[in-house]
Amino acid sequence: MIGTASIVLTPLGRQHVDRTLEWTNDPELARLLNRSRRVTPDEHRAWFDRLAERADARFFAVELPDGRHVGNVWLADINPLHRKAEMRIVIGDRDCGRRGIGTEAIARLCDLAFADLGLQRIYAYVLEINPRAKRAFEKAGFAVEGVLRRDRSTEDGWVDVFLLARLK
Repeated sequence: MIGTASIVLTPLGRQHVDRTLEWTNDPELARLLNRSRRVTPDEHRAWFDRLAERADARFFAVELPDGRHVGNVWLADINPLHRKAEMRIVIGDRDCGRRGIGTEAIARLCDLAFADLGLQRIYAYVLEINPRAKRAFEKAGFAVEGVLRRDRSTEDGWVDVFLLARLK
């Protein structure tokens, strides 16, 4: 467990599956994350059951000190040769917006990735329609490295994607 006074990162477990599915299928979150379709409970359980087998990803629940599960943060495409990974995050609990929880979760997972996993570079892709996510990454020490112009097709039309990164 990794924690501070305001959040705790804990490995994603069965107790987090239902809320994670709820957030996966939330229409507003799906729009911001560019998810194209709903996920069934069976698909979600199958995904969760395969997590333990994956060496290329590390998933954590973001919890408040009282144990309330408010989001998830994870490393994907962990590349041990190049010592880098992509970071993704969702703060699904609407009561937790604008409190810095996302920024803190990003910073905490960077600390773990650099110290415990030996990574040198963490990067993230953020859609231009998600300025709060971009701001959270920047506040956690990420810098914009580029803009992928008209990179994703969304219900809003074609949107740019920011590539952000933080180095050890």
